[in-house]
Amino acid sequence: MTFKEIDGIVKHYEEEIDGCVDLMKNINKNLKKEKDEKVIAAFEHTNSMLEFACFVSACYIDLLCTYRNLRRAKTEWEYSYNAKIAYLLIYETINTYHKYQKKIYQEANKIEKENYNHYFQMLNDELREFKEDYGYDKIMSRIRNKSIAHYDRNFIDFYENYEILKDKKSNDVIESFFYFMKPLLHFSYGLIGGNINRESFALSWLM
Repeated sequence: MTFKEIDGIVKHYEEEIDGCVDLMKNINKNLKKEKDEKVIAAFEHTNSMLEFACFVSACYIDLLCTYRNLRRAKTEWEYSYNAKIAYLLIYETINTYHKYQKKIYQEANKIEKENYNHYFQMLNDELREFKEDYGYDKIMSRIRNKSIAHYDRNFIDFYENYEILKDKKSNDVIESFFYFMKPLLHFSYGLIGGNINRESFALSWLM
């Protein structure tokens, strides 16, 4: 992607998030006045789907901004800094995604669960492969805990993460994670309308 293309994508999803947040605010206002339990349940379900789509969109454009900054970096330290941000974003995105997945299943009826299972299985397979390829449990968690979410007081431990990150492979990590994020975007927005397009979902891996 060019920087201009990245700017266009970020602007698009900024607008999507703004629209979804406005909807959620209106839903929350109506919830305070609503008495019918079925209507309340419907509002809450819609709200959950909107929250999920906003979460996915925010993670995606955060990562796009970091990816652009990685490509613009002029020094090894600047590159390493942006790589650390990318690793933190990916690590936290994965953790929060699993929480949303659990919540969606809890709120879904039997037919919805059967439908969602196909998509979640494909997404989780992609995620499992990513975790194995890029050391989610060992390398990513170490970088998160010792260099970005916290500064380790043992500077040698801190610096060892800098050595890992300056090898210029962080672009590959982000690009690989997009193979998970792009279909996740299609899925999350499909949930809002209750109509997930299988063809566009499958094609999103190739985009």
